[in-house]
Amino acid sequence: MWVLLILALLVSSMVYDMHVEASITAYQRNRIQAQQYARAGTEFARYLLWKSVRVRPQLGIANGEDPDIFLQAVRLQRGMAVTNYVREFGEEGPEGKPGKFTLTMVPEQAFRNINRLNPDTEWPLLLRAAGIPEDLHPELVDCLMDWIDGNDTMRVNGAESEDAVYAERGYPPKNAMLDTVEELLMIKGWSKAMVFGGLPLREGEDPLTGVAPLATVWGDGAVNVNSATREVLLTIPTVDETVADDIIAQRTPENTAGTIDEGYRNVSEVFARTRTSRALQGLFTASEHSFMRVLVRGECQGVHSGIRCVMWNDNRRVQPVFWREGEEP
Repeated sequence: MWVLLILALLVSSMVYDMHVEASITAYQRNRIQAQQYARAGTEFARYLLWKSVRVRPQLGIANGEDPDIFLQAVRLQRGMAVTNYVREFGEEGPEGKPGKFTLTMVPEQAFRNINRLNPDTEWPLLLRAAGIPEDLHPELVDCLMDWIDGNDTMRVNGAESEDAVYAERGYPPKNAMLDTVEELLMIKGWSKAMVFGGLPLREGEDPLTGVAPLATVWGDGAVNVNSATREVLLTIPTVDETVADDIIAQRTPENTAGTIDEGYRNVSEVFARTRTSRALQGLFTASEHSFMRVLVRGECQGVHSGIRCVMWNDNRRVQPVFWREGEEP
């Protein structure tokens, strides 16, 4: 009896180990496949950007061309976003659903370039939109400006290399523009919640939404009105809720949603169709998409892999200038 019991335990242990090893192997296989699907999504994004320069909406769809790809390329050419575009690989089988990638492409100029904001008129609006209390604005802005300016002259509420915070951290201010939004975390006074959102700084206040969802470091500072969100539009001086809502409503006239007629063709249409002040003309663009934010999520049998990157399109070639891979884009 004891021999049989021991043998049964050994067999059970071996079966359990084999099951665990098979599960790990299957997970690793699916993870690698999901990574490849995500990378395939970035290559598809490059193709759409390349095509967006060459597509001619006025000529219509060529024979044999995929209508959906044609529409997405036209949307990009118009400066609009491509949101949650899905392509599947293979057919559904006994193991589950087919692999796929989900792609979102948003022009970087749909966000505010934090290297180019006016410290007196634009930064306070952005910080307010991020939920940061107004009494903290002077220190945050001055420390930021001291970080990016090319001198060691300290602003009233700022901090230069002799500041104790930088001495403790072991690095001086950069004295150059930010390379990423995340770099804000290196600057005195800035916290993770301020950048990415999080719990309120004080009891009784609202949670912080963060600067990151509104910000970029790419582009010339003009805001793309065909893809900017309401929250981003409200960070532009003199744009109130009424004007922001008007801009968003008029960029999709009746019966144009999801067609080649959606969006503003140029900045002049913005002022002709909305109540936007012409004094803002220099702050707007309608079709600029030289820098594109690409978010891809690959999926295989419930396992996900993400890529977040920025692609630069100079009308001759498309190449990544920022790249990050992980579980989620």
